[in-house]
Amino acid sequence: MMYTLNMTDEEIRRILRKKRKRKLAKRRITALLVAAAIAVGGGLLAGRAIGNKMYADEMKNIVSVAEDKPIVKVAMEQLGNKGGEPFWSWYGFENHEEWCALFISWCADKCGYLKSGAAPKFALVSDGADWFVLRDQWRLVGDTPEPGDLIFFDWEQDGSRDHVGIVTAVVGDKVFTVEGNSSDLCRQKRYSLDDPVIYGYGVIKE
Repeated sequence: MMYTLNMTDEEIRRILRKKRKRKLAKRRITALLVAAAIAVGGGLLAGRAIGNKMYADEMKNIVSVAEDKPIVKVAMEQLGNKGGEPFWSWYGFENHEEWCALFISWCADKCGYLKSGAAPKFALVSDGADWFVLRDQWRLVGDTPEPGDLIFFDWEQDGSRDHVGIVTAVVGDKVFTVEGNSSDLCRQKRYSLDDPVIYGYGVIKE
């Protein structure tokens, strides 16, 4: 289903609410499956990772599966970047800007996604999220994302879109990411799939 590009934020939120309602049963089934996986496997490491050695060792076994996704490969090569200068200057800014979305756009450009129209060029997180919602290229919270999807966050859980990263892997009930402008760094993180700060996922159709 396609939607017009001049929709208001409230209309877009209404679309998302309808989608969430339709998929409520699916989310409940997912929660049960996650609980079963934790019970069987003994659970994975809890909490959000900040790039410690244990996390890095864990990622070595995971990212090899996802590196066939061009945007994951490009993003991983930028780990450790501080300040985001290549990304905000590439976008056209002369001074330091909040750069999580600029990082995503830069990675997408390196993959040829901007030229092909597979992904948008955006500086505002909300604009990026709206682009995917309006094209029906969106996974709701409770759906299982795939490597290469964009993950959008709502820190205050107030319906806004505050931050964006790239999904590198999903293992059990955890989603692994690489993010720009995470404490002004490009780094790897992870979250529980049911973490309330996750707003949803944009699906890049290569």
